[in-house]
Amino acid sequence: MIDTLLKKQVHKSQLLFFALSSSLGLGILLVVIQLFIDTQSIFNSKNDLLGNQNLIIYKDLGRNNAFTDAEITELEQQDFITKTGGFTHGTYRVLASVTFPNHAGITTEMFLEAVSDQFIDITNKDWKWQPGDREVPIIIPKNYINLYNFGYATSSGLPQINEKIIRQVPIDLTLSGTHKTENFRAYILDASENINSILVPESFLKFTNKNLSPNKTAKISRLILDVKNPSDPKLLEFLASKNYKYLSNDVKNSKLSYVLKLILSIVLFIGLLITILSMYLVITNINLLILKNKQTITQLHFLGFSKSDIAKVYHAIALKVLAISIIVALAISIILKFVFAPYLSILQVEHSLLSIVYLVIISIIIFIALALYYRKHTNAKIGQMTQPNTSLLTTEI
Repeated sequence: MIDTLLKKQVHKSQLLFFALSSSLGLGILLVVIQLFIDTQSIFNSKNDLLGNQNLIIYKDLGRNNAFTDAEITELEQQDFITKTGGFTHGTYRVLASVTFPNHAGITTEMFLEAVSDQFIDITNKDWKWQPGDREVPIIIPKNYINLYNFGYATSSGLPQINEKIIRQVPIDLTLSGTHKTENFRAYILDASENINSILVPESFLKFTNKNLSPNKTAKISRLILDVKNPSDPKLLEFLASKNYKYLSNDVKNSKLSYVLKLILSIVLFIGLLITILSMYLVITNINLLILKNKQTITQLHFLGFSKSDIAKVYHAIALKVLAISIIVALAISIILKFVFAPYLSILQVEHSLLSIVYLVIISIIIFIALALYYRKHTNAKIGQMTQPNTSLLTTEI
C-alpha cells in the first residue's frame, strides 16, 4: 500500500531522464579511467616516445667540457629533476672486429660508454658483467642498425641483419690502454631508442678503466636527467642559463606526451563534473518526490508506519536509477574499448581485457558508495518530514 501511495507522483519518463544523464557522466568517467589503464603501458614505457622522460645534456664542444661535481650537485637539487646520471667513457682505445661467414669482415675503431642501469630503456637479465667474464653485452642505438642495413651493408655487399639475429653476430674487442691491452668477446644484446651511445655494463667499464689505464680519470661529458617534464619552461630556462645543450627531439616528444595527458585529464574532469551534476539531479529528484508526497508521508507516519518503511520506497527508486546508470555506463565504456582498440594499437598499446575487470570493480565501488549516500540522504529527508512539529506548509527541498 505504501509503495502504491508514494509512487503516484513518480513519472517514469522523469526517472529515465535522470538515469540517462547519470549514465552519461558515469560513462565518460569510466571511459577515461579505462583509457588511463590501457595507456599506462605507453606512458610508463621507457621504449616509447610517450614514456620518454629523460633528457641528455652536454656542454659546448671543447677540451674542458666535463661536468664538475658541483654542477652535478646543483642539477640534483632542482625540483624539476628527479634523478641525474653521468655517461662514463672508456679511457682506452677500442678496436672492434666483426666477421660474417663467406663475407669480408669489418674492423673499426669505436668507443664504449656506461650509464646507470636505471636510465637504460631495456630490461634484460643478461645485461650484467663481472670480473672474470670474457664476454660482454653491448647495447647500441637503434638507428645504428638502420644505418648499417640501409647504408653500409647495401653498398658493401654484406648481409643485412635484424634485431632478432643481431645477438648472434660475434664481435671481437681489442682494448688498448696506457698499461696493457686486453681482448674480449662481445655481442649486441639489444638496441636502444632513447640513448644514442654504445653502452656496456658499468661494472665492465670500471674494471677495464682501472686495469688498462689506471692513471687516467674518466670524465663525465654528458649527463642524463630523469625529469618530471622535459618541456617544463623552468627546466629549459635553467639549462639555457647554464648554457647546457640538449637534443630538441626529446623536448618535442615530451610535449606530445604532455598534450595527450592534458587531454585525458580534461576529459576526466568533464566526466567527474557531469557525474557530480547528475548526482545532484538525482538528489534533487528524490527531494522533489518526497516534497510532493509530504502530506502522504506525514499521514502514513501518524498512522503508525515507521520512517524506515517509508524510506524504503525511495531507496528502491534511487537504487534502480543508480543501477541503470551504472550498467549503461559500463556497457558504453566496454563497447568504446573495442572501438578504440584499432586506434590504440597504432600507439603499440597492448589489447588486454584486464581493464574491463578493473572497470567492473570500480563500477561496483561507485554503486555501493552512491547507494550508501542516497540512502543516508533519503533517511535524513524522511526524518525531517516526520518531525512532530513539521508544518505541512514547509517548502524546504
